[in-house]
Amino acid sequence: MIRQFFKDSFLYGISSVVIQGIPILVLPVYVRLLSALEYGALEIITIFAAFVNLTVALEIMQGFARHYPDARTEVEKHEYASTALWFTLAAYGLFAGVALLFSRPLTAMILHAAAWENTLRVAIVTTGLNGVYLLLQNQLRWQMKPLAYVTASMTYIGLSVSAGIFFIIFYQTGVAGVFYGQIIGAVVAGCCAWMMGRESYDFIFSPARCWEMLMFSLPLIPSSISVIVAGYVDRIAIQNLMTMDDVGIYSAGFRVASIANILMAGIYFSFTPLIYQNYRKEGTPKELANIFIYFLCGTLPVLMGLSLFSREMLWLFTTPPYYGAWSIIPILAVASICSKLYIFAPGLDIEKKTMMIALINIAAAVVNITLNLLLIPHLGILGSALATLISAALLFFSYMCASRKFYPIPYRWGVILPACIAAAFVMLAAYFIPTELNVDYFPMVVGKLLLFVGASIWIIRSLLVRN
Repeated sequence: MIRQFFKDSFLYGISSVVIQGIPILVLPVYVRLLSALEYGALEIITIFAAFVNLTVALEIMQGFARHYPDARTEVEKHEYASTALWFTLAAYGLFAGVALLFSRPLTAMILHAAAWENTLRVAIVTTGLNGVYLLLQNQLRWQMKPLAYVTASMTYIGLSVSAGIFFIIFYQTGVAGVFYGQIIGAVVAGCCAWMMGRESYDFIFSPARCWEMLMFSLPLIPSSISVIVAGYVDRIAIQNLMTMDDVGIYSAGFRVASIANILMAGIYFSFTPLIYQNYRKEGTPKELANIFIYFLCGTLPVLMGLSLFSREMLWLFTTPPYYGAWSIIPILAVASICSKLYIFAPGLDIEKKTMMIALINIAAAVVNITLNLLLIPHLGILGSALATLISAALLFFSYMCASRKFYPIPYRWGVILPACIAAAFVMLAAYFIPTELNVDYFPMVVGKLLLFVGASIWIIRSLLVRN
């Protein structure tokens, strides 16, 4: 299993580097072509799209992912895949029709300004096409076709980003150009994904299979809403308690912090299918514990590097209006990792405890909302970042505690906790290291590099020597 994990993680990791790396690389382009106000509006519309993609199709993809690996015959697999596809097409078609009809009130509710209506209409069409593409893309994961998945992903991100920049530069479309690019990417990459996984699809719709998948996924809808709230309430709260410009600044810091997820995404995409395929085997829990150690060996140095060099990364990727976001990058980087660590607590998914999953996610969302409302008035965007971190840590802790009752995994916390504490001290030190562009800048960078290398070697050695 570990060999398969590393093989698939490598392929998914390539896709992750491209998918999450290109938006970071084009950040310098966006912050120069779009104002902070426009960049903030882009982020708010993206949040709306993410909410739609997790709810409109009633999370049938979750039910499909859970039942497809257990299908005993090819006929059953065809029924699951085809039913999920036709249901998703119908759901997004209905959404697009209704949302376009009521685009004006939706614009007022989401963006608080009627001038954004045409942009939102383009985003509505984009969201529907992206939803169908995501289903076709993820089907390749459950068919255990990581290379096909990577091909579809790279096609999507390459076309959507390049076409989006083209529309912004040559047609002066502003934020709408980003969504025009995504339409092209979703259509072309969706067709590619369908072609590479077409053996799973037929003109079949099974009400029984549909109901079976929805029985698993429907309880997850409140959970999905909570995930969206927990993941995006920071920007929504900043929009309402501060300004859209502040949303843009915060989003730029968030984008740089998301570098930490590049490593995480490859593991996430390979890890979950492997668990569903192997969780019944006796040696799987121990192998999962070992994978977590290897994961920390890669993740903790990334988090320390982001913290120590957050100012430099903003100097590299953005313009002066965004430099103030350096202080939130270390916090958001840790939060982004914590929010996805639930994959290392698979007991609730294995036992289909969807109601418990929903309650945990709802509780984390409530904490996040409450802390944002309390901290933003006093600390600004830093308060929002802290609220996001605290709620993400609570989410991870709750999953770990609940999961061990159903599927215990022998994690070596006596080794893990000291390594995490050491990394936390290095990250905290980044806030007290002065870094200004003056004559002392070069020695300071050398000092930070030495601290980073030394701490990384010690942490990796302490994790692996006792492994």
